[in-house]
Amino acid sequence: MLLAEIEYNGQLSAAAYTILTGMVLLILGGLSWCFYRALKATNSSGDEQLPDDE
Repeated sequence: MLLAEIEYNGQLSAAAYTILTGMVLLILGGLSWCFYRALKATNSSGDEQLPDDE
């Protein structure tokens, strides 16, 4: 059952642009955070793990 006819005029609404912007910022923020954590982990001054001699 179709509630209302959909009219598409080739443009997004303001709400759609807001949601799209929010999602892009969320994805970029998450990727930036992961990249930061990876760089922080590689630059840490932890002890090097050596293999056990058997």
